[in-house]
Amino acid sequence: MTAANTKEQPCPSMKPARKPLLTLLICAALCWQASPRAAAQATDEGLRIGVLAPEEGNYQILGNEVAAGVTIFASSVGGLVADILQEPDTCDAAGGADAASAFVEAGVDAVIGFLCMESLAAALPILSSSGIPAISLGVRSKIIAEDAARNDWLFYRLAPRADDEAQKITEAISSKWLGKPLALVEDGTIYGRELAESVRFLLEELGITPVFTDNYRPSQSKQFGLVRRLERAGATHVFIGGDRLDAAIIARDSREADLDLTFLGGDALNAADGDPTLINGFLAVTLPDPVTLNSARNALGQFENTGHSADGYALPAYAAGEILLDAKRASVAEGKTLAQALTGTRFDTVIGPIEFDGFGERKDNPFRLMVWRNGVFSPVDRSGETGSLARQGEAE
Repeated sequence: MTAANTKEQPCPSMKPARKPLLTLLICAALCWQASPRAAAQATDEGLRIGVLAPEEGNYQILGNEVAAGVTIFASSVGGLVADILQEPDTCDAAGGADAASAFVEAGVDAVIGFLCMESLAAALPILSSSGIPAISLGVRSKIIAEDAARNDWLFYRLAPRADDEAQKITEAISSKWLGKPLALVEDGTIYGRELAESVRFLLEELGITPVFTDNYRPSQSKQFGLVRRLERAGATHVFIGGDRLDAAIIARDSREADLDLTFLGGDALNAADGDPTLINGFLAVTLPDPVTLNSARNALGQFENTGHSADGYALPAYAAGEILLDAKRASVAEGKTLAQALTGTRFDTVIGPIEFDGFGERKDNPFRLMVWRNGVFSPVDRSGETGSLARQGEAE
């Protein structure tokens, strides 16, 4: 993921929460907690957003994306966002707890960010005890959601759940490949093995049994051994639990062996192209790039005007700001807490409609069945391309 102008401060209005706050903001925070009537008055003063995002190290570029998304959203709604108070995400429990305490002291309405599991787990109980919801953009773990449900933490996430990928792959196989000779192969890594096993288990619940399961050694220049095993098994449709380069090599070697195979991979295929390149027609269950969505069109112009990239976490962070502003309006109008307004309400955002269930999870599965065609992944339901690699290769 990339972000433009990463050395610049995202916006002069974004300031660390650990700096002393103006007396007016402290009073406003106290009034907000006092009563629904006082909360209604505070709404006119604008939404106060906390941002927890990495500011240095390997994840700094991701933090810049989050900061840019929130800041550009704030500029798009004028004075409706009063303050953006940023704390660094150090991706450890101590940093998460310190940041949460700073946000509580600052009296923010909600916090956006949380790309790391450790800091999220430490921050949630502190924020929740003060009625401050947290919207995670990056953590996919099921465990944190289970802990949040058990402890009534105010946890919401725009990121997919860890099991959403396997669910969508299973849906694609059972709906598109029903009755086809299916093979499940994986690369032996934790990601590949667990994903393939999850898919196999879900397929078995549907009464679908693959004709062939196997693993392969990753990072090999040729995969003809696996291709020959697929041929002997009679498989015509193959799910690959592995990375993009291995998938491209397997597809290339199957074509050279004159096998008419259809391939499907997971989210790991949504990576930089290599040598060999991914063959046109390769299917993947992955997340659509937000910049390709029609709902993001207006926001993209705003990013362009400010010189910031809309890649990575930028548009999801923008969407989180939209959600919080709409939820705050609803909470005041209906006499609810912000957390209550966040639950069970449809929010139209730059990344599409979002609705959280009672556990703070997205009601939709954000993964989509995509097809690689001429350098980009496009939704299958848009392109209609689901044919085998061999047939599509003949058409190229």
